[in-house]
Amino acid sequence: MAEREFEVGRDEAWFGNIKRTYDEYQHESLESIRRNRTHVDEVLADAKQDTLAKNNIINQALQNSVETANMIAKQAVRHSDLAIDRQWNVDEQGYAVAEILRDEVFKEAIASAVAKAENK
Repeated sequence: MAEREFEVGRDEAWFGNIKRTYDEYQHESLESIRRNRTHVDEVLADAKQDTLAKNNIINQALQNSVETANMIAKQAVRHSDLAIDRQWNVDEQGYAVAEILRDEVFKEAIASAVAKAENK
């Protein structure tokens, strides 16, 4: 009977060691999984921040391009307004010159300049 008690104790110890070994490996495996999960979470958080930063830059570029297009459109309207003004008032400069040429003082100054140029 003494041998049997020894064998029972040995079997229990054997199974206890097997369980302890299993628990240790399981702990290591789970710890490795936890570290991997933590690393993946950090990488995903960094990627999210990077994506948010890029989205902010994209939105700013889009806003800038819309504002630039708006300014160009406003400038085109101004140019169109000038072109229409010249269509309706074809010869404003010519009219202004004609007014100046009607002035007697200006006529005398032009005649004097022409005479001086001919005498040289």
